[in-house]
Amino acid sequence: MKIAMIFPGYGSQFVGMGKELYDESRVMQEYFEQAANCLDINFVKLCFASSDVELAKMANAYAAIFLLSSSIFHILKDEGITPRIVAGYNIGEFSAICAAGGISFADGIYLISKYATFYEEFLSSIDASIIKVSGIRADIVEQICEQHSLNEICAGVAMHISELDHIVTGSTAVVEQVTEALKKEYEAKVEPVGLEFGLHSGLMRPVLDSLKLYLEKVDFHDAEIPFLSSTDVQPVKTGQSLRSSVLEHITSPLFWDKVVEYVSDYDLIVEIGPGTKLSDTIKKMYPEKRILSINKMEDIKTLKKIIGMSDDKKEEAVEE
Repeated sequence: MKIAMIFPGYGSQFVGMGKELYDESRVMQEYFEQAANCLDINFVKLCFASSDVELAKMANAYAAIFLLSSSIFHILKDEGITPRIVAGYNIGEFSAICAAGGISFADGIYLISKYATFYEEFLSSIDASIIKVSGIRADIVEQICEQHSLNEICAGVAMHISELDHIVTGSTAVVEQVTEALKKEYEAKVEPVGLEFGLHSGLMRPVLDSLKLYLEKVDFHDAEIPFLSSTDVQPVKTGQSLRSSVLEHITSPLFWDKVVEYVSDYDLIVEIGPGTKLSDTIKKMYPEKRILSINKMEDIKTLKKIIGMSDDKKEEAVEE
C-alpha cells in the first residue's frame, strides 16, 4: 500500500495534544525527555498543563508541534509502518525532513527553535501583516498585490492552499490596501492570520541570513524516504537538497495545493501530528480519498487494520 504522511504546522497545537499517546507509549516519553534536555523546556507541562496562550507562543508552539509529530512518527516506525513519501504544511516541513531521515531529532528541534527565535526578533523590526484570502484565483490576488507594492514595501501570495484559498503576507500598509481592494472589487473573503504563520517572502532574508550560520552546524543526511518540498513540489532525497529546501521554505512561496494534488495519488494519506486540520481540509478536496489522523492509540490500531497488519505482526507499509 502506498502511504503518504503529512505533518501539520502552526495552529494545530492545543493543550492536551498527544496526552493519551504519551501515557501509553515509552517511545513518546523518551522523545519528550530528549526535547527537554535539548531546549531546557518542560514539554510535559507545556503540552498537557499550560494555557492556550502559553502554548501558542511561537517558540513554544514550533518546538512542541515538531516534538509531537516526530514522536508519533517514530511510534509508527517502531510498529513497522513507514510511508513512501513525506510532506509538511508550513513548519511541518521540519518534521517531515526529520521523519525522512534528513536530520536527527536533536538537530531538528534545535533548528526549529533557532528559526522561531530569529523570526520573533525580526518581527520586532518590521511592520508586517498576514491575511487569508478566499473565493478568488491566485493570479488575481497577485495582480492586486503588484498594483499596490513598491520595492520593499510590498505584499504577495505566500502560500497557495487551494485553487481559491491563499495566504498573503507583506508590509502592513500594502496588505491593508490589498484587503480593501479585494473586498471592494471582488467581494473576496479576507481574514487576518497571526504572524506566527511566517511571511515566506523576500522580506524574510534577514532571518535566513541568521539561520544560515546554524544550518552549517547541522548535518543533513541523504533521506531514507523522499521528502516532498512545498516550494518546488518535487521529491528530494539528498542531504544538500534537503538543506536547500529549508532555506527556500523561509523566503519562498509555498504551494500546498500542489503538494495535496501530488499525494492524492497515494492509496492512503496519514496526518502525523496534533489535531485533524489537514485531514479535514484534504477530505473536502478529495472526498473519495482514504485519510487518517493519528492522535491516539485507537488511531494506530485503525491504521494497522487498514494496511492489513495484526497487532502482533510488523511489516513495512511501503510494500505493495
